Amino acid sequence: MSASGEPVLADRALIFEAGRPADARATVCITLHDYGSVVVDALESVFEQTERSLGVAVLDDCSNDDGADRVERWLRANAGRFVGVQLAQHRRNQGLAAARNGAIALAGSEYVMVLDADNQLYPRCVERLLQSLDGSGFGFAYPIIEQFEERVGLMGCASWSLELLKRDNYVDAMALIRRSLWQRAGGYSKMKVGGWEDYDFWCKCVEAGAEGLFVPEILARYRMHARSMLRTETDVEANRRRVRREMLDRHPWLDEAPPAGPV
Repeated sequence: MSASGEPVLADRALIFEAGRPADARATVCITLHDYGSVVVDALESVFEQTERSLGVAVLDDCSNDDGADRVERWLRANAGRFVGVQLAQHRRNQGLAAARNGAIALAGSEYVMVLDADNQLYPRCVERLLQSLDGSGFGFAYPIIEQFEERVGLMGCASWSLELLKRDNYVDAMALIRRSLWQRAGGYSKMKVGGWEDYDFWCKCVEAGAEGLFVPEILARYRMHARSMLRTETDVEANRRRVRREMLDRHPWLDEAPPAGPV
């Protein structure tokens, strides 16, 4: 978050744009860094969405592979499926928080769906989350997520609970968020240990007066592999201890009573 409370955005260049992105009802916001080998799989899962009023915004965080070129070719070939598509690239690598903020900033829709380039959505994901969130008082909606590849299983299976959130992060980034909440919460913030930006963001959403809505359906897929952040940083025990200290500095209520209502 900047001194003004606005999400921090890094310098970026718009590589490709087509259609009318601001007219989409929801935008799938994809962050990309060195996942050129799988990013088209993520894009294909967005193409298959049953929600028709959909946009796509991809932010490449200075990949060292040909991921951005693959995305541009795919978007040019498939732009007609979407209300609008965009591809932008950071001028230098900024990390996950800035990449998420950059992708969401591209979107002009009321709702944004966060998707990392190595993950996928099931066809009904955006439509089902929209149905649940639209007209409700919740700030974001999240589904059950299926793990695939090197490990299989389910994650994100618990209903929204501040008491659970105080113990640990159990809500993945693959959620449909009101863009106004992202703005009000100040977006994602860089952390000392990567992979915990989601935890910090959900806590900031709580402090902005928002609650999450659990949709108990398997609607997304998380790729478990050797390079996944869950394996390399998030679940490393020493990192968990460091993050806990940082989270308590940022959100003291995690060790006390949760905040009572909107701020």
